[in-house]
Amino acid sequence: MASLSMIPVRGFTLSSHNETVEKKVLNPSRKTLILCCTTFIALDAGALLSKAMAQTVSVHTTHHTRAAPTTTHAATQPKAKGASSTAATTATPSGVQASGKAEVLTVHARGISSATGVTNTTPGGGLMAVQTAARSQSGMTRDYIAKQSPAVSPGVMLSAMPGVVGGASDPYGGSTHDGLTVRGLTQGEIGFVMQGIPLGDPVNPNIFSADMVDNENLSSVTLTQGSSDISAPFYSAVGGQVKMDTVNPSSRFGGLVDLSYGNNNMRREFLRLDSGELGHTGIRAFVSYSNNRYDQWRGPGNVDRNHIDFKAVKEWGNDNSITANFGWNHQTAQALRYPTMAQYEQYGNNYNWDRSYTPGDTSYHKFHTTQRVDTLGSLQLHLNLHHGLTLNVTPYYISDAGMYNGGENLHATGSYLGSQALGTLDLPYATNGTTTAMSFDHEFESTGGITTQLSWKKGNNTLSVGDWYAYLQHSELESFTAANYQGGVSNSFGNDPIRVNGQILTGYNINFKQQTNALFINDRYAALHGKLILEAGFREVMISRTATNDIPGENMQDQSGGPYLNGGNYAEPLPQFSATYFISPHDQIYINGTTSFRAPGSEEIYVDLWDPNGGGVPTMQRQKNPKSEFAIGEEVGYRHKGFVNFSLAAFNYNLVHHQVNSSNYIGTELVTQPIDMGGETIRGFQAEFALRPWHHFSPYVAFQYLHTTIDSNFKEGNVYLPTAGKTMVMSPTESGSAGVNYDNGHFFGNLFVSWAGRQYSTFMNDQSLPAYAVGNITAGYRFGNFSYLHHPQIQINVTNFANAHYLSGVYGYTANAHAVNVGGTTVNGSAPTYFVGATPAVICSVTTGF
Repeated sequence: MASLSMIPVRGFTLSSHNETVEKKVLNPSRKTLILCCTTFIALDAGALLSKAMAQTVSVHTTHHTRAAPTTTHAATQPKAKGASSTAATTATPSGVQASGKAEVLTVHARGISSATGVTNTTPGGGLMAVQTAARSQSGMTRDYIAKQSPAVSPGVMLSAMPGVVGGASDPYGGSTHDGLTVRGLTQGEIGFVMQGIPLGDPVNPNIFSADMVDNENLSSVTLTQGSSDISAPFYSAVGGQVKMDTVNPSSRFGGLVDLSYGNNNMRREFLRLDSGELGHTGIRAFVSYSNNRYDQWRGPGNVDRNHIDFKAVKEWGNDNSITANFGWNHQTAQALRYPTMAQYEQYGNNYNWDRSYTPGDTSYHKFHTTQRVDTLGSLQLHLNLHHGLTLNVTPYYISDAGMYNGGENLHATGSYLGSQALGTLDLPYATNGTTTAMSFDHEFESTGGITTQLSWKKGNNTLSVGDWYAYLQHSELESFTAANYQGGVSNSFGNDPIRVNGQILTGYNINFKQQTNALFINDRYAALHGKLILEAGFREVMISRTATNDIPGENMQDQSGGPYLNGGNYAEPLPQFSATYFISPHDQIYINGTTSFRAPGSEEIYVDLWDPNGGGVPTMQRQKNPKSEFAIGEEVGYRHKGFVNFSLAAFNYNLVHHQVNSSNYIGTELVTQPIDMGGETIRGFQAEFALRPWHHFSPYVAFQYLHTTIDSNFKEGNVYLPTAGKTMVMSPTESGSAGVNYDNGHFFGNLFVSWAGRQYSTFMNDQSLPAYAVGNITAGYRFGNFSYLHHPQIQINVTNFANAHYLSGVYGYTANAHAVNVGGTTVNGSAPTYFVGATPAVICSVTTGF
């Protein structure tokens, strides 16, 4: 949600960018944390029941349409009713109470008018929206989002924010992995939520942010470093939370058209239609469609993405609303290959899958493709029950049907189905008894959930209670289809699998189920006329998992004779605490303490994985009693807002059973497994600086210093490698970004550079990817209204304009890259794999509203 202007109220300044209320924990002792927070909640609940009253001042909200010259799409954003929030209200200085339900206080602001939602009012060119939460938090608005490449993913855009490291491995947004870290914690430890829908895979560490929304429909992105909302619909956010909000339907009929063209035969079309208010029902909606196609920037193959977004809003009475959200995405893509350091040094950007085929070549590019269909939806209900009571209910659904393909040579003799020998196989297209086959990993996952929160505000106190429930089903089946002598297969969707005695030849047939229930309670008290805000909460997360692998093998049956059943049960108490004090209308200090946890990050750790060429033994064995990761964090910070804006924060985290998810090739198949690193300590500080527009210029600077320490020796086989005291992987000591934005209403542009220091890729710190810096440029011109066209514009984006050749991240970690001798035992090294940073891309876009 965009920050539009500042309004003085009783000597203090209210931002039109309203924040979701935050909560955390302070004391490193878990028992003390739980006791303190529970006591705090009980005392304030008693105060409510004793009718402690305080006069409140209401702030009226004014809504505008996108056509208004002083508003943005974000300005039309209604209160995100039903979105994750921690309290019903947010007290602001001088006794003024403003909503805390992720609401937007919409006001007139002196800015520019545009079809894309840009107003040029947010500091730092849209990168430093005003924050008041008692935790580190950074937000970008349409002022920044609309000026980026229309195809770039939200995950890549986050790299401009403090604490975030993640270079683009695909210049056109089609990569299936964002590969970002926040304060040294990977994407699997970051919770993504949009309109009440958790976007990350609840089990695996993948974040497909590019699949979830088109950038033209993205109103704001808010990153919370190191913590998450107590009511958030996820449990794995040890590293932080990313909250994405979409624009609201306009109150008038109209729409937006965006046509983009670029190198590598890139072309993209986007169309959004706004219904305006339907009759006098108060209902307004939009629907949009986009198509993005391009040739892969390295290697053969292409990417084709089709996407639909829909949103409808109905508001009535005194602060009641319901919002329906729907998204659909279909993408087919040529997979990229992730090189080792030696391969990158030898081949550079040319290392990829083979362009042509010869029998026996499992690296043929047509074998290595991906297909995904994502569907998501939510219904956000917000009800004002009067007498200080508000109710937020958000049911949601999200599914992913994917197929991830590879290649494998199958042998007429010596093949196995699990532990069962198959004898002699009659395989077609055999050469010397070997048939090359395309492997298909058929995966389907669906999650349905509901978040419910009831809040009661009485005087200066707000008490909230709620529950989040989710049910997940995941199925995954591997199959093979024989390739002919030209590398073609009879069915590219895996519908003609090789069968043995009627059974599909496979290495795994996994069925996984998970139930999650999280109960939470939160209390918030505003004192000293709203200058001091104290907040404490408690959340209990309970997870139940079951997994089966229906394939012949040892111990693969339970006592009833059915398929082998495995799984785990996890429960964690998670208290939070925060306090903030507004020193002046422009200055704020805060402290917080938080706890978080993450259940083991893969369904495959509960089963054995087999391979037809595995000799009848598992190629990867299930883990015994995998542990949950648990973290305690403390943070202290200071903010100043006004013409000059800056924020400072220092943080400390202690983690146990820290999980690092690593993906590596077994043959030509990618397999992801969580690695338990034991303990880790994270300390550092971050800073952010920006100016409001000054002579049409808005500079922005962000910086982070990070010091991480592995606290345990790592077990590799039967020995322990001396990793204690080493630096954690993917944790650069210094990182940051800097840039400047210019916008006079017609001419606009920006230049931003992000950089990161050296990052280790092994736990022994014997290999690392070098430091890098990459910059992007935007330039454009915005015309006035012409006939039915609303502010048409032309925009050119150049990513990686300096043509930096760099590795942007670590895809697969290893313990050690070189051989290590431990007590007379030699531990052989293995090579990490890397993301390759994208080469320059030039994209020209023509956009108009109507």
